[in-house]
Amino acid sequence: MKRIHLLSIKGTTISLIMMLIMTGCLAFSIGDNYRRMKYGVARGVYLNDTPMEKKLEPEVYDYVFSIGRDYFVRPRNAYLDPFTGQMLPEIYGQKVDVEATVEMIMKAKPYTTHYPVIVPLDPEITLDIYRNIRTRKGSFMTGFGGGNRGHNIMLAASSLNNYLLAPGEVFSFNKATMPRDAEHGYKMAPIIVGGSVIPGYGGGVCQVSTTLYNAVKRAGLEVVERFPHSRPVGYVPKGMDATVSDYLDFKFRNNKDRFIMIKTSAYGYRLVIEIWE
Repeated sequence: MKRIHLLSIKGTTISLIMMLIMTGCLAFSIGDNYRRMKYGVARGVYLNDTPMEKKLEPEVYDYVFSIGRDYFVRPRNAYLDPFTGQMLPEIYGQKVDVEATVEMIMKAKPYTTHYPVIVPLDPEITLDIYRNIRTRKGSFMTGFGGGNRGHNIMLAASSLNNYLLAPGEVFSFNKATMPRDAEHGYKMAPIIVGGSVIPGYGGGVCQVSTTLYNAVKRAGLEVVERFPHSRPVGYVPKGMDATVSDYLDFKFRNNKDRFIMIKTSAYGYRLVIEIWE
């Protein structure tokens, strides 16, 4: 009899616990529903085809953020091919304004349908920028021979052709032409290192940086970084050269209030570099 009584007490206890749990769940459900009715999205509100009714603000934010990737379009700058001269037009992008869309949904009137707030993303460079570059501001020419050195000069010069700089932007010769190695088409040719002439990949590119340096000076641009060779060179008078290496760079700043462009040509053993705006 005592054992039956204990089992009865245990059964009653379990029943009470289950009743308390169910009561708590019911209370939570009622409370959650009340909170959603008071603070959630109004009845019958849709974002596209998705019902948003009774969703709380964090839930709306998560949903809007998740669909953002479906609307995102990355803008693309207009491009002028340095080899063919072909112009590729710019592409305008877009993205979802998550905060504005969430605010719109949370304040929406009942039984209304809405769409994400779209923000346009403009490219930094358009075809109009290229078309408006019409005036040559400075130029310089040097002569060069053939062989591997001539090959390297033409390769480096082609890397600079149609190079566009925004107002205030600093140009780095090394950034524009490196890595200067066999994998990127450069060949062994004489280079000056510590006053000695030795073979090295990219030999001859200092003539390109030197020619650019003199064109930059004639265009009235601000020279930021420039180093002379450790010994005289034959293609410009003393003091007019600008050497480059893995650790020495030639840099200048576009101190104009508009875009400028570097134009290069290397043919007939003549290297010509021009600055246009």
